[in-house]
Amino acid sequence: MEIIKYEKKKNGMYCVYFSNGNNVDIHEDIILKYNLLIKKEASDNEIDKMLDENKVYIAYDLSIKYIATKMRSRKEIREYLIKKLFDKDTIDKVLLLLEKEKYIDDYTYAKAFVNDKILLSNDGPYKIESKLKELGIKEDAIIKALSLFDSELQKERISKLINKYKNINKNKSNFVLKNKISINLVNLGYDRSIINSLLNTSNFGDDSDIARKEYEKIYKRLSKKYSGSELEYRIKQKMYSLGFNNYDL
Repeated sequence: MEIIKYEKKKNGMYCVYFSNGNNVDIHEDIILKYNLLIKKEASDNEIDKMLDENKVYIAYDLSIKYIATKMRSRKEIREYLIKKLFDKDTIDKVLLLLEKEKYIDDYTYAKAFVNDKILLSNDGPYKIESKLKELGIKEDAIIKALSLFDSELQKERISKLINKYKNINKNKSNFVLKNKISINLVNLGYDRSIINSLLNTSNFGDDSDIARKEYEKIYKRLSKKYSGSELEYRIKQKMYSLGFNNYDL
C-alpha cells in the first residue's frame, strides 16, 4: 500500500496517510525502523506488524513519563496502562522492557518506599509491609527492604510516640491511656510485644488529680438528677468506664 504523505505531530508521532484513504498515527521510531520515509509503501502484513509494535512504543513512552514523576511499581504501571486502554499483550511487553532497562525493580522500589515512610510518617513495619503487598511488590524484596526497620528502630519510634500521646492526652486515666496508645500503635503497624514491653516500663505518673477533676465534673452533672446511693452507684459506674477503678469516693 502506498503512503501518500506524512504529517509530523507532537510527542514523536507522525500521522501517515495511505492510498486507501486511511490514516494512522505512528511513532517516529517505527517510521525509521521500517524505512518508510524512503520506501513510501508497506504491505498489509507490514502495516499490521507496525501497528502492533506502535502500541508498544506509545505505551512505553507513556510509562516513562509516568515513572518520571515518581518511582512506580509494576502493578501501578499495569493499572495505569489499563486505564489508557492498552491490551494485555502490549502491557506485558512494555513491562518486560521496563524491567530489562531497570525502570522497574522491586527491591529498589521497596527500599525507597521504606525509607520514605521512616522519614515522613509514623507507620510501623507491618503497615509498610501491607502497603507494599498492595502495590504488588514481591515478598523477598519486601523482606529485604524491611530489614532497615529493625527492632531497635521500632523501640525508638514507639518510645517517642508513647511520650507524644502522653503529652496530648492529659485528661485520661493511665489505664485508658495505655489501652488507647496500644491500639494506636498496633494500627500504625508496630509489633505488639515491643509496644507492651515499652508501655509497661514507661512512667505514666499519678493520675489521682485527673481522677479528682473527672469525679467533680461527673458529680456536678449527675447530682442534678440523682441522690444518695443511686448517685453514688452512677458516679462509680462512670468513673469505672473512664478507667478509674480504685478511686475513693
